[in-house]
This record gives sequence, C-alpha cells and structure tokens, in this order.
Amino acid sequence: MTNHHLPDTDRGALIVLDIDQLELTGFPDGAVFRMLHTAAGRHGHTLAIPQTVAEEHLSHHRVEAQQSTEGPSEEAVQHLREALHTRFAILPTPEGAAEAAMARVSDRSVRDTVVWLTLLDAFEAWDRMLWFLSGNQGFAEGSALHPDLRAEAGLRLGTERSLFLGLLKDGLLTLLKRWGTRVPLSAEDLNRLIQSDPVVRQVRPSTGHLTFGSRLGLTRAYQIDDRLWVPGRIRWRVGGEEPTSSGSSSLVTRVLLEVGVEPLVVRGVTVLDVSAVEPNVST
Repeated sequence: MTNHHLPDTDRGALIVLDIDQLELTGFPDGAVFRMLHTAAGRHGHTLAIPQTVAEEHLSHHRVEAQQSTEGPSEEAVQHLREALHTRFAILPTPEGAAEAAMARVSDRSVRDTVVWLTLLDAFEAWDRMLWFLSGNQGFAEGSALHPDLRAEAGLRLGTERSLFLGLLKDGLLTLLKRWGTRVPLSAEDLNRLIQSDPVVRQVRPSTGHLTFGSRLGLTRAYQIDDRLWVPGRIRWRVGGEEPTSSGSSSLVTRVLLEVGVEPLVVRGVTVLDVSAVEPNVST
C-alpha cells in the first residue's frame, strides 16, 4: 500500500556528494567518477552536490592552478563549472542558511551547517530518498547520521519520512557493493594486484619510502561493465623497517583499484585514506 507521506523511491535516489567524496572520484575525467556516473544513471539515481561543494571544488582548482607554472586559467575554471552543472544537479543554498548557521551553537562548522540545511531543503524539494556521501565526522556519530541531525530531520520532515534521508559515510564503497557484481579472485591474483607497481607509485608520493608489508583482511572484487573494482587495505613498513617499541613505523592505506579484466592488470589507483599504525597494535 502506498504511503503518500513517503517519497516515491521507485524514481531512484538523490545521491549527494560532499567535497571529499567528489574529489576522490577524480572529477571530471577520473575513472571512479565515470563508473559512479554510469552506474547511477543505470539504476535511475541522480547525482547531486550542494552549491557550497561546487564552490569549494572550483576554489581548490584555482589554488592548484596558482601553484602550477602555468597559473590559473579562467577558461579552465569556466570549463570545470560547466562540467559540474552538466554532470550534477546543483542543490541551491537555502536563503538565509549562512545567517542561520552563524546563529547556531553546535559542534559543526558554519560550512557543515549550511550543507546540512541544503540537504534538508533538497529532500523536501525533490521528495525522494536522499543518500549523502561524506567522510566528514561532523555529520556522523560512528557510521550513522549524528543523533542531533537525525532529530532535526525528524522534526522538520516527520519521523517516518526523515528515515529516507541517510548518511553513507563510506559512500563510494557502499555504492560499489550495491551496484557491482561480486567476482571471485584468488589470493594469488589479489596479492599480485595489491603489490603491483601502479599501487606503489600512487601511494609513495604522499608517504615517503615504503616497503610492502601485507594485505589486510578480506579483499573483494566487483565488476561494472568491463572493469573490476577492488577495494583493499595495505600495511606498509616505513623506510623498510619493522615496527619498533619507540613509535609507529607502519602505515595502512585504503585503496580502490580499477582493474582491467583481460589481462588482469591495474589500470588506476585511488587512495581513499592513510593512517598510522601503533607498533603494539596487531593488524
């Protein structure tokens, strides 16, 4: 029986990316973005970003351009702006959101509060399920939407309806598991992929000299079209040394590998995060 108080989920979800998730995709030309865009369209979902996120992304592009030898190009910025508007629904900032955010006393920044108010406004306007992809801890408690935000959504939208607004803290991987076809790979193939030169080259620039330690946990592969996508965790020894009692000498990276099927080779590497490992912690 249809409940007219709930969004029409048959129309597909509104998938909203925060700045960290947008930039992990390598937008506009990255393979991760192309996979996300293709899969979302195939499942009838709409990709979206808050206006604040669009402005942040353009600002980051300008800073990167200023640091290059060529300097900033307004033509390139305009091209990027057009690409954002072509590939995403841009969710406008509600009128008075900045002022309302300034007036709040909370653990969230003004920026995060503006994004949150934009999400609430967009949910009402689009009237469909909304998945917010963000690794920003300001929106979360553990892996779930922060209770204060959940309570606010319930008051504004109604408790039952507000359940259709959710946080996907590990959003890219969550969607990959939803949309991809699970493909079995042998431990030998997984180890070969994880230890391949493209992975080492991608991880080392931001972390210095590393020596491969081990593949951590179970690694699964998911196929979308002609590519496998392999998320994994890797332990590295810093400087080739084993952990000592004087301090951490290990790092763990989470990566997402784009893998060609025939032959089975790594085509691209996205570093999702890097964290230190204390020497007395077993991994």
